Amino acid sequence: MAVPLLEVNHLNKSYGKQIVVKDVSFVVTEGQKIALIGRNGSGKTTLMNMLTGAEERDSGDFKVFDRTRVGVIRQHEVLPSDVSVAMFLEQRTGKPVWTIAKLASEFGLHTDHLEKTAAQLSGGYQMRVKIVAMLLEEPNLLLLDEPVNYLDLNTLLLLEHFLKSYKGSFILVAHDREFLENTCTTTFELERGELTTYSGTVENYLVFKEEQREYALRTNKKLAREIEHHQEFVDRFGAKATMASRAQSKSKHIAKLRKKIAGVHADLATTKIKISCPMVPPGTAVYAEEVSVGYGEKVIVDKINFHINRGDKVVIAGENGQGKTTLLKTLAGILEPLSGKLKWWHHADIGYYDQKVDATLIANETVLNYLMRMAPHISSGERILMMAGNFLFRDDDLEKPTSVLSGGERARLCLAGILLHEHSVLLLDEPTNHLDVETAEALAIALKHYEGTVIFVSHARTFVNALCDKVLEIRFGTLRNYPGPYEEYVADLAELMAMEAGDSRTPSFVKEGAGGGRAQERIEKAEARAKLKELQRAVERLEKLMKVLDRERSEILQFYFDNPTEYAPEKATRLGELDEEYKQKEDEWFKLQEQIEGLS
Repeated sequence: MAVPLLEVNHLNKSYGKQIVVKDVSFVVTEGQKIALIGRNGSGKTTLMNMLTGAEERDSGDFKVFDRTRVGVIRQHEVLPSDVSVAMFLEQRTGKPVWTIAKLASEFGLHTDHLEKTAAQLSGGYQMRVKIVAMLLEEPNLLLLDEPVNYLDLNTLLLLEHFLKSYKGSFILVAHDREFLENTCTTTFELERGELTTYSGTVENYLVFKEEQREYALRTNKKLAREIEHHQEFVDRFGAKATMASRAQSKSKHIAKLRKKIAGVHADLATTKIKISCPMVPPGTAVYAEEVSVGYGEKVIVDKINFHINRGDKVVIAGENGQGKTTLLKTLAGILEPLSGKLKWWHHADIGYYDQKVDATLIANETVLNYLMRMAPHISSGERILMMAGNFLFRDDDLEKPTSVLSGGERARLCLAGILLHEHSVLLLDEPTNHLDVETAEALAIALKHYEGTVIFVSHARTFVNALCDKVLEIRFGTLRNYPGPYEEYVADLAELMAMEAGDSRTPSFVKEGAGGGRAQERIEKAEARAKLKELQRAVERLEKLMKVLDRERSEILQFYFDNPTEYAPEKATRLGELDEEYKQKEDEWFKLQEQIEGLS
């Protein structure tokens, strides 16, 4: 029998007339890995806050058993800057240094990291320190409310790997469907204040939910037809004395059938995002030559070289603190390049979304007033209301002060404010933070169909996979063009992290006793091996493309052999294009082979 860790009984919470959590009850047992899903504003964070004591409940209670040790990531905690990370963890948890080092290594924190102060670490590594601090307290129940919003991809992969093998239980709120699918085996959904529980993954639950809905609709339709048939008899013969008993029996049967009709909620409104864009002819959107970016005299990313075409969808990847936001702000014109040449297409009209969504909000300003302030002067009231409705702000929502909006609602509002303009370029810094799955997917689809250029930072893999066609990675203070798709980039990164930890098997991320010099040597070797594999994959992709080109070329030549007298100018033109394209791919192949030989 499963041992309970947390028992929740009839929790209720309302804000005025809005019921957020309605009579919610559940039990969390040992080993349960729970995904808590729901739309923005559905009450997920409210429920988690009540469980951690950060928010009062209206009624109901919950019981944390004596055997339960709850762990929470203190996301906004400022780490001390006057002691080393190792000393901070030792003082916080009372654990010996060897225990700290062993667990820290699972999150890529080695001796050289532990000897530094937190202030000397990047934001991504500081978050790893907070995760390790929580886990050193040996919790057996983790309450994780949107932890991936604050994690870079490297740390997210580490946390994902840890949660997969974690022996304890957790409740996880996250909007990256891939992360939930890879870590959770049970699904809780909050919708209209009510909780539904399902023993299975999120994807299986969503399929089950749709099947149940369709079954209920079919059953209701069948019952409605049967009721209509019996009602016709009652209406026709109910007044006749000879048929009165049968009519009465039919009426009772109708009442029973009505009770069987299942209540099926109408679908919740879904964000409808349409992004307007002026005419964008082919050509270069922006290029950089030997650009350096940073603040004051401090260079954060150096020797940046890239070329982005109009209409490209480009993700800037890399660990937190490496300069992704700095580069995005430089591209937006908020910061000046420290050196080098950065040139935009002269008709580029740039819209910039800041991950700190509160930057454009004014306290006590209503949703409608915010959109009116952010809209172009020529915007009609109809267009503003339509954009508000597309992002699910309707009727009373328009009069809500921005200060009472949830994180997801604020993100939606700021996106709506930007999209009221017809930009030819969108620069988006973590646009999916706080967005629910449905809104993030709608945004990805809209951006994919958008004819302008999109350059963005995001660690939400489902979102990035759906959108990007080019990867730029910032690593060790410089930027490089990754030669493959994002899925391969993630796979290569996971493998590189495993190599850096000293184990090339599918990630264990564990390596004890690595000193600073050895750690650097290990990292350099891992980088070389990862680069070699990356080049080999690029060669394989080129060879496949060259085979396709060669096959098409052979088909055209065979046509001319079979039809020597036939005039076919389109085929002749295509043959010339194929020859040129094949030569380009062949040149790329030779260059890659030279690089492979150099690394080998």
